[in-house]
Amino acid sequence: MTTKPQDPAQPPVFGLDHSAYRCRDAEETRAFYEDVVGFPLAQALHIDRHPTTGEPVDYLHIFFDIGSGDPDRPSYIAFFDVVDHPGDNPDELFRTRWGMDLHFAMRVADHAALDAWKARLEARNVTVEGPVDHGMCRSIYFHDPNGYRLEFASSEAEENRVFADHAEKSRDLLENWDSWKASRTSAAAE
Repeated sequence: MTTKPQDPAQPPVFGLDHSAYRCRDAEETRAFYEDVVGFPLAQALHIDRHPTTGEPVDYLHIFFDIGSGDPDRPSYIAFFDVVDHPGDNPDELFRTRWGMDLHFAMRVADHAALDAWKARLEARNVTVEGPVDHGMCRSIYFHDPNGYRLEFASSEAEENRVFADHAEKSRDLLENWDSWKASRTSAAAE
């Protein structure tokens, strides 16, 4: 299923294909996503050149099937274990910040499924925050072994109506935000 594009000339988009992140250790990441969360390892690729620049770089690219519900269009969360360039420590980057500005959210069927995920994760010694009631959905939050923040979100009929009501007001809210932000920036510059 896809949402009809606003521009009829725009090709359709069918949701998430994959979201990719750096990891500290491919096996540690596999153990979490496959053994704890239950997302099967779908692909592992050992690559020795950057795919767009051709620059030498040795890494393992791993993909986990997160269950799109459409066998013709699977969705994945993917990771890069880069041997010679481990990069910044995600634990320091993400856990010391708010944690809301970089996360990966996955939809689950309903609130009962959300509760089941919380129980599953906690039974495997994963610290879980929530459920948090956002008014238009409920969520639980947790971290993978790389420090990345993950979210499972669910919504039911009334929350879907709240989301739709907010959607109708979104453009006005954005315009008001831009005006407020511009006035605040202007005042700070004086």
